[in-house]
Amino acid sequence: MERPCLSRRHALLFPATAAGLGGLAACAPEDEGFGTAGPLRAEDGTIPLTEVPENASTMVNFGGQQPFVLIVRGAGDDLTAYSGYCTHNGCALSQEETELDCPCHGSRFDAETGEVLRGPATRHLPEVEVVVEGDVVRRVR
Repeated sequence: MERPCLSRRHALLFPATAAGLGGLAACAPEDEGFGTAGPLRAEDGTIPLTEVPENASTMVNFGGQQPFVLIVRGAGDDLTAYSGYCTHNGCALSQEETELDCPCHGSRFDAETGEVLRGPATRHLPEVEVVVEGDVVRRVR
């Protein structure tokens, strides 16, 4: 019984197919994994307080090494902020309504409290210090 042999033509198709699929992936939308609510960008390290709706949570990109921060706003200047990275493996979280989802391993967090809703993560999101200065919000480093 003869074993089928991979022809040169078919062997050359593998890299071409991989390159084509990579090109298609590069054309995908640049939502940075943030699901239905894209992060606000803090171009100068601050965002206007008016950009953060009251009684809601908003993902913000403050730049730097770990830029993503979840800001939870109550009424007025009442703000709490949490890291935008999963405590299981450090993946950037995506915001889906009232939950934060980890695209790497499926952990879920409450978008108001940072508490773990589903593992494999076992630790809640750590708080991040932010301040309101006049009419802008700034991350304290």
